[in-house]
Amino acid sequence: MIRKLTVTGVTIFPQETSFDFVPGINVIVGGNDSGKSHLMRLCYALCRWCEKSLRREFPEIWAEEERLRRHLLRAFNTQELGSLVSRSLSLPHSVVRASFSGSKAPLGSAELAFEIRSDDEQDSIGITSMPQRFLQERALFIPSREVLTLYPCYVQVGKRYPDLLDGASWDLCRALEAEPTREGIESAPLRRVRRLVEALLQGELSRGNGSRFMLHRGKEKPMELSLVAEGFKRPGTLALLLSNGSLRPGDTLIWDEPEMNLNAAHLPLLCGMMLGLCEAGLQVILSTHSLFLLRELVIQLNRSDTANVPRRFFGFHASPDPLLGVQVSSGESPDDIEPPESLEAEMEQADRYLRMPRHKTHVH
Repeated sequence: MIRKLTVTGVTIFPQETSFDFVPGINVIVGGNDSGKSHLMRLCYALCRWCEKSLRREFPEIWAEEERLRRHLLRAFNTQELGSLVSRSLSLPHSVVRASFSGSKAPLGSAELAFEIRSDDEQDSIGITSMPQRFLQERALFIPSREVLTLYPCYVQVGKRYPDLLDGASWDLCRALEAEPTREGIESAPLRRVRRLVEALLQGELSRGNGSRFMLHRGKEKPMELSLVAEGFKRPGTLALLLSNGSLRPGDTLIWDEPEMNLNAAHLPLLCGMMLGLCEAGLQVILSTHSLFLLRELVIQLNRSDTANVPRRFFGFHASPDPLLGVQVSSGESPDDIEPPESLEAEMEQADRYLRMPRHKTHVH
């Protein structure tokens, strides 16, 4: 799990900005182009780099720098790492410091610090502090782009031309390749999460012939996923990852705008899934600009059975001064953060709607 991240001069964070994540649910709230996805992709790239299974036992520092460079390029789907350096202050480099923890990596043993240089692409990363321990657990990213329907194409393209796909989508496809196993859903909280997904889908997903995913609803003929409502597909991705053991306690799930294309009536189930993951021991980092989703999370977090779920809210607000970049506020409640313009607009519209005069219609 990622516990703390401090960035200086990275993309739209020109000033030093720190993020303290909790092992439960972390909610990033902001409007379009506010930097939510940049932060999440950076977290994902660093978590993936810190996975012990992806590194050699005794690598040289230059090999670790090249591996980190590769993870960042893939996560941001960019060709030049120097493009991640903020242009607001004309900085020659950016600085990133991250702290991780896991089952065999207690706090303080997995610390990473490095610089990204914008003036020398051949030597674009310099690690100044290496972890003493690496993580046994893994991280997965569910992007805003739906993957299940295009899975067969992604797999074919990814195996032949891996640089054409962003790293998060390709890693997700590789995780979906695993066969279903009961091992992934042994715990009661994870079984409850899968039941919530199946309640939303009104059925179960499986991979049919030709690597296409199918939805099974009772005695009906299996339905190709291309015929299923868009909003159901990404929650379906979660069910598949649980059924094949790709998500386990201790892992980190990063989910970009989980409410996308989903009817608001289904958001209580979606919030229940994410809190269920936290109760099972996973770290969840999600982004949203939905006032409904935010309020539903608060409602469910105020229940007695979720009182022990750690929570942290981050509010992203663009500063009128480009030299300051995105301003970040955080706390254990949405009341602790400055509401972004998107949420303020929703609340203002709700007030205007309630003030509208009502005219009764009589049917003769």
